[in-house]
Amino acid sequence: MAQPIQLVPQKDTSTVKNEILPPLPQETLKGFWEGTPPPVVETYFSKLPLRLYSPTLRALRSEVFKEKYTPLLHNTAFEKGLITLLMGTGQVDQAKEILLESNLPDKDEILLNLEWQQVESKKACEKITNLVRSSTNLGWKRQNVYCLYENGEKERAKVAMEVLGETNPEDSQLLNALFDPTIQLSFEPSIGNSPFLLALWCSIGQDIPESALKEMAPSSLALIANSEKMPLKTRILAGEMALNTGAIKGEKLLNFLKDAPKGGLIENIAQDLKSPTPETLAPLFERAASENKLGLVVEIFKPQMTQLTPSPETLSLAPYLIRGALEEGDKDLAQKWSSIYVREAPDEAISCLPLIHLAFPQTKWGESQLQIWQAYQTRTFPEKAAMNSYLLRRVLGALGEPLGSPLKGEGDAPSWRQEKSLFNENDLSLLDSATESKRKGEVVLLTLSIIGETPLKDLPVDKFARLLQALHKIGYTVEARSLALEFLLAKGI
Repeated sequence: MAQPIQLVPQKDTSTVKNEILPPLPQETLKGFWEGTPPPVVETYFSKLPLRLYSPTLRALRSEVFKEKYTPLLHNTAFEKGLITLLMGTGQVDQAKEILLESNLPDKDEILLNLEWQQVESKKACEKITNLVRSSTNLGWKRQNVYCLYENGEKERAKVAMEVLGETNPEDSQLLNALFDPTIQLSFEPSIGNSPFLLALWCSIGQDIPESALKEMAPSSLALIANSEKMPLKTRILAGEMALNTGAIKGEKLLNFLKDAPKGGLIENIAQDLKSPTPETLAPLFERAASENKLGLVVEIFKPQMTQLTPSPETLSLAPYLIRGALEEGDKDLAQKWSSIYVREAPDEAISCLPLIHLAFPQTKWGESQLQIWQAYQTRTFPEKAAMNSYLLRRVLGALGEPLGSPLKGEGDAPSWRQEKSLFNENDLSLLDSATESKRKGEVVLLTLSIIGETPLKDLPVDKFARLLQALHKIGYTVEARSLALEFLLAKGI
């Protein structure tokens, strides 16, 4: 017999699963996380980046960290992951607060690591003295040897080390270097992952390869920078990296740069700022710009930078100081130099107009300003003008501003299919849903997780614009503009 024709095959709804997202429970969090199911927070928290080079992204991550996670803290894996992230980024007080209220089985060990991380050897050794009396933990015995050494009890430390070495010979080499400076060791990645072992290595004062420093958490870099026995060159390099990731302040690095001889860029600037002239500083600032270190330079040498006086004689420094101040987030310094730059060198100052507009929204910006800037780009950077124009227009569009007319040779914005290829499908679906429902915490968490540790200069503009638009739509207007400014600076605009 003839069968009925079914043009659209029907699925058995009893067995169909959501292929994009797993079903979520009805329970949601409150406040910052209003409307967000706990499993989403648990899943994406583990993807939060440790090393962030953007001040705006670090501020957003701090906002995520400071929120309360009461419904989730019964989950041991989440709780430990949160504490590990806080420790790695240097949020020690918050890590301690959560740790002291937790029931983690290795609570004492984590508390000790926090003391070593803060270079609080005295407090750490007081804990060790109590712990070794009631425990046979090998890790604490190692730490006890170091504590005896630090307390000046070298003979007792040697005896304790020999006893430990009889049963665990592999432990003796690093500890032996405390007593014998001729022992040369190879730095292992495991040392950088342990606050105690890193503190021990720094006490020995042997160098650490730059490649190993690049793999370390911001808090570990800060530990090295604060260790007086480490070679000065290593302290400066670790300090730069720690400053780039927000783990230390500029004045800390400035303290031990005062007596550093000339050598690297930062050391040369430190010396030349003792008697600054535009002729000596301009080439150094140009080098800093080529190495993407203008913001770093301004943050380290902010006291000296604020003493430089804008004038026709110092005008050659203006474009560098404007960009460096905006990278570092010092709008007062940027405005001081941009005022004279626009007034005294209006033709050259055209290059900074979009940056000034993003930093100071009250400044005039429209089609005519865009066309002037596009003409400058075409004249100055003909091979990159179309791409630069596309970058700027995509970013301004994501902030809800008029796009203006494209420059000849610009590409088209990606189709929705092309844009989807830039994202993980689950991430994009969640982002769209959270943005539409104004779930602020979820959008911030997803944005940080999606960007990860990718530097802004390496992020595709079409992917960035989608994330920027989401932040802008949920009301993070100031943060979105600051992030857009950092992105354009990183891209060389």
